[in-house]
Amino acid sequence: MRRVAPLLALGFVLVFRLVPAADSAEQVAGYIYDGTGRSKSTSIVINVTTHDVAIQGKPDARINNPADVITNNYKDCSNKDFYCLTGMLEIVIPKAMPMKQWKYHDVSCQTVAQSRGDAYLITCRSPKYRGRPTYTYSLTRGVLSIESAPVAGDYRYELRGKYGLFSPGVQP
Repeated sequence: MRRVAPLLALGFVLVFRLVPAADSAEQVAGYIYDGTGRSKSTSIVINVTTHDVAIQGKPDARINNPADVITNNYKDCSNKDFYCLTGMLEIVIPKAMPMKQWKYHDVSCQTVAQSRGDAYLITCRSPKYRGRPTYTYSLTRGVLSIESAPVAGDYRYELRGKYGLFSPGVQP
C-alpha cells in the first residue's frame, strides 16, 4: 500500500498538469458569427487556415466549408501594431487598444467604449467598400460582432462561442 499511494499521487498530478497543456495547444480553425434580425438564418464563417470567408445557413454553418459553398478570400495584413483583415472583412484593430482613431491599410477607424466591460464599437471607412465596416471588439474576447462588412452588407452577426477573431492567444 505504501508503494501504491505515491504512484497514484504521481499519476494524479501528471493527468491534471498535462490536460490543460494539451487544450491550450489546440489550434482554432476559424470562427462563426450568427446573424440576428433580418439575417437570423445565416452565419458568417471565417476559416483562418484557408483565409476563406463565406455566408452559410445558420443550422449548417461549418468552419470547413462544404464543396457547394461559395467562399471569398480575405487578406491578413496584420503587423506588429495592428490586427488586420481586408477584402471581404475590412477589420483593422490596433494592438495597443484603446485608441480613439487610427488609419492603417487605407482603412480609417474610430471607436467608442461600450458600457459592457472591455468592449468597443469600432466604425471604419474603406475606399474599397461603400458601407462603413463596423464591429464590436473586446480586449479579452476579440471581435464579438460584425455589424457591417463587405461579405454581409449592413446586417448584424454575433459571435458563436466565447472567443472571436483577435482574442488574446487565439489569433489567425
